[in-house]
Amino acid sequence: MKEEIPLFEHLDLIVFDLAGTTLQIGDLIPKAFQGIFQEHGIRLTDSEVLGIRGLSKTKAIEMLLVKHLGPSSSKMTDTLHQGFLKLLEAMFAKEEVRVIPGSEETFQWLKEKKILFALNTGFERNFTLMLLERIGWSQIADTVVCGDEVPEGRPAPDLIFESMKRLNCQDSSRVAAVGDTQADMKAAEKAQVGFAIGVLSGAHSLKQLEACPNHRVIPSVKDLPKILSLPKEKI
Repeated sequence: MKEEIPLFEHLDLIVFDLAGTTLQIGDLIPKAFQGIFQEHGIRLTDSEVLGIRGLSKTKAIEMLLVKHLGPSSSKMTDTLHQGFLKLLEAMFAKEEVRVIPGSEETFQWLKEKKILFALNTGFERNFTLMLLERIGWSQIADTVVCGDEVPEGRPAPDLIFESMKRLNCQDSSRVAAVGDTQADMKAAEKAQVGFAIGVLSGAHSLKQLEACPNHRVIPSVKDLPKILSLPKEKI
């Protein structure tokens, strides 16, 4: 009888999204988007904000500007992005940022299995480091790649590729990507990772995640060790 090898033995690296996947920050991001656009006389609907979840923040702002004010408004992107970050930072100072249950246990499990893991986010690095320090995660991951450190944010695969580069992982088929948005799944597809895993702890629903190429959708990162312990053929 052929021995069944668990999936984790086929992996060198797991790339995790941050907000909505490993951290729960409530509705602060939608509120910050709506707040900064309101300051410039633009009212964003909840559905508009949901539609850009997971994209790089600069890309999302540019798309919304062009939609409401036309192509020439794209030059305002940097101004709104800086305002967005200041507003979000002020909100974070007043609100609790919670670790999604099971995240730290999953990270520890990966360390025990000697599997590298990266955190990816569309936030800029200074903001991300402030956020990670606040929850005691400054040194938790093997690398942290931020939106201002790559040419393009999600749904482009650049965050995943930069994680692989930093950790000397050459084969994308030995990489898994975990995220809560369609943009996460699309980035995983473009990077041709071995396994794309959606989680239901964040922005997008089961229906939305299953509309994108993926290998499995699970309730949260807490369930990841169980999935990765299955034989590859059963995923």
